[in-house]
Amino acid sequence: MSREVEGADSVRSVVIGVAHHIDAKRWAELRALYADEVRTDYTSLFGGEPQTQSGDTLIAGWSGLLETVATQHLLGPIDVDLDGPRATARCHVRALHHAKGAPGGELWEVLGHYVFTLVREGEGWTISGMTLETFAQTGNTRLLAEAGARR
Repeated sequence: MSREVEGADSVRSVVIGVAHHIDAKRWAELRALYADEVRTDYTSLFGGEPQTQSGDTLIAGWSGLLETVATQHLLGPIDVDLDGPRATARCHVRALHHAKGAPGGELWEVLGHYVFTLVREGEGWTISGMTLETFAQTGNTRLLAEAGARR
């Protein structure tokens, strides 16, 4: 296997890990996939501005937000561009969220495209940035707020 193919496979493995760890609420494992500083851009979904924050703050925010919400993130295919110690991974995403008893409806689904930026750290890759390009959403768009209000 060529070094480039191995590098692309390693990047794909990190991106796939994001979906599996979020859905299983394995926060420590998820945190290990992210750099110390991460730029996130969810403006296509929530408005506002892109954010730069520590990996610890990002994962703590997600764990609090999703504490009572079941999720399933489907990613793929994952296209990888390698540029020395940097990589970009692009993929489609379908993110289903379920919060039992949410007043506005129990389901919210986001359809879109993710763009991840990664940096090589030692032998592995970590995510230094991610942008969600939202195509559509269905269901209860207030589900996260409603689930958080019920805690």
